[in-house]
Amino acid sequence: MKYLGGKKRPTISQLEKRMKKMSKKGKEKKEAKRITTLSKAATIEELSLKSIEELYKEVKNSKLLTPYSLATRYKIKISTAKYLLRELESAGLLRLVEKSRRVAIYVPAA
Repeated sequence: MKYLGGKKRPTISQLEKRMKKMSKKGKEKKEAKRITTLSKAATIEELSLKSIEELYKEVKNSKLLTPYSLATRYKIKISTAKYLLRELESAGLLRLVEKSRRVAIYVPAA
């Protein structure tokens, strides 16, 4: 047996919930744009020494770092995050603790 009549219209409370979700997404986008100059760096070539130093100042207080955690926190590509972590390690600011085929784990050098 087929049901006729089409889709039911949303109730007022459902519409209010949808509007709240949409406004939250707008606020999150604004906050993401405001994070730092580092978040604007889409590629490795656009990164400057200043942004790398800024990154280290914020990162040195964390317990451990992975490329994924860095990429999600600063809205950069994973490949860029891997590059930054290797650069900070070669500068002696980070120490590689564990590296597998997929993940490298770094800690701040104390």
